[in-house]
Amino acid sequence: MFMVRTQWKVGLAALLAVTVLAIPGAVVASGSHDSIAEARQQPLDSTVTVVGVATSFTGAFFPNDNGFAIQEKKAGIYILDSLDADIQVGQVVRVTGKLTNSFGQVLSVEPTSIEVLGEANEPPPHPVMTGDVSEETEGRLVRIKGTIVSDIEDDAPFGFKFAVDDGTGPTFVFVNAGTGIDVSGLEQGQRVVIQGFSGEFLGEYEVDPVFQEDIRILPSP
Repeated sequence: MFMVRTQWKVGLAALLAVTVLAIPGAVVASGSHDSIAEARQQPLDSTVTVVGVATSFTGAFFPNDNGFAIQEKKAGIYILDSLDADIQVGQVVRVTGKLTNSFGQVLSVEPTSIEVLGEANEPPPHPVMTGDVSEETEGRLVRIKGTIVSDIEDDAPFGFKFAVDDGTGPTFVFVNAGTGIDVSGLEQGQRVVIQGFSGEFLGEYEVDPVFQEDIRILPSP
């Protein structure tokens, strides 16, 4: 697993300079430098090709699916399956597939091909107020800071769910079973900083951490 997040290994700009594939008869996001942002503007069922840095690894959101997330600049998107690839955070990938909504209503790509282009550092999480986790942030890495305002709900076999509020309105945090994150030290009333994938499940927006260190408990005031 590519755990080092702060060191450039290959220049992302160079990797994204590749030409996005054109697929005859399909609506394709053109322009490799904004391929994800452009793909997010296309109608569902369009065939798109996107390039970005993986922000979650294959199977992190298992058992929901065996996919992963990618981000390019300020736009991100979820890839519903890894096919035969074992994608790790920090890999730069090019994905072609059909634009769809997952069961949880997250805009996603159902892939037909996945190509690993190299490695780069993971984009930094975007600081956002809990009340602003929404369609505007969906798909990208975000960071929230607030107080746990609910019990830690066991949603087996999928994971654990709780709400965090910084005073602007609560948002949910969902810790997927596939991440292996230990939530035994979390409880209502703790102040926390959490970063993760900005997602949505059945109309409820949420932040999905990927690694144990994505959840940090702050000292009591």
